[in-house]
Amino acid sequence: MKLSFSILLILFNFTGIAQVQVTLQHDGLDRTFKYVTPSGWTNSSSLPVVFLLHALTQDGDQVMGVTEFDALAESNNFIVVYPDGINGAWNANMNVSVSQADDLGFLEKMIDYVQLNLNTDPSRQYLCGMSNGGFMSYKLACESRHCFAAIASVSGTMSDTVNINCLPSNRPHILHMHGTADGVVSYFGSPTTGISVDQLTEKWRSYLGCDPTPIYSAMPNPNLLDLSYPEKYTYSNCALGSLELIKIIGGGHQWPGIITIWGGLGTINMDFYSPQIIWDFFNGKTCQTTDAFEIDTIETETILLRTDLMGREINENSKGIQLIHYSNGTIKKIYIE
Repeated sequence: MKLSFSILLILFNFTGIAQVQVTLQHDGLDRTFKYVTPSGWTNSSSLPVVFLLHALTQDGDQVMGVTEFDALAESNNFIVVYPDGINGAWNANMNVSVSQADDLGFLEKMIDYVQLNLNTDPSRQYLCGMSNGGFMSYKLACESRHCFAAIASVSGTMSDTVNINCLPSNRPHILHMHGTADGVVSYFGSPTTGISVDQLTEKWRSYLGCDPTPIYSAMPNPNLLDLSYPEKYTYSNCALGSLELIKIIGGGHQWPGIITIWGGLGTINMDFYSPQIIWDFFNGKTCQTTDAFEIDTIETETILLRTDLMGREINENSKGIQLIHYSNGTIKKIYIE
């Protein structure tokens, strides 16, 4: 197994924001993602990072254009990463298969790369996804070796397979947004898409140890022409993390607050701007434990290979930083003088 990647500097705009395209080899395929750093960023920084997963039939560039998370990253000083699924899809073990790719493995390798090369803060990693990307976010929350401080899903729940097998090693803060008139991923669940929003929130309520009945609070409804309105439900007294649901009465399969041809299907609620609400939810939340490369992994596991920071295979006597890749998927970073 040999790690390889290539980097293409895409753009430095007049604000100093940098967009960089990266290609990783994983499972015999070239896998791509783009990351955006705010102006003034240096590798000595240790910034939060948002991983944003696109919807079915889309790619990272499209969800970047739709959500404009770059502007939020610039004004709030965090890094945002836009990965690409194979043929516009994520393998989130959907009830109706859309992909067979090893996306869990790819995304974990991508996160390893981002932590190592951008010096991001592993205690402030956040996941966000829309539709198929939301399903993939929940799969990562359930199955990834990485710790995510918080995740937000827009119009994406959990497949029956992920729901049944979900055994998260960490307990992220959860924000879920969903329209009751979503004609693609039903709010009420279906055999083709998976569990309902009520089943989803009950599962995470149980994991997080929250009170069983959420507290309802009205949200502003300034736009009376969008034929929908939001309601907020907050679960209280959670032992671990927090859980919030924004239920959009009459809302479709869309990013709230964004009018775009790439959005989805049905009514777009225009009463709030969902990316800002998502960042406000993420901001300041941390993992109780960090993962990454500093954990003293089990030395009894088989060492698959050693690489330098550029992904080049090295031997055990090589000087400097070594990445030790174990058979259980963990990676340990050491320094040899």
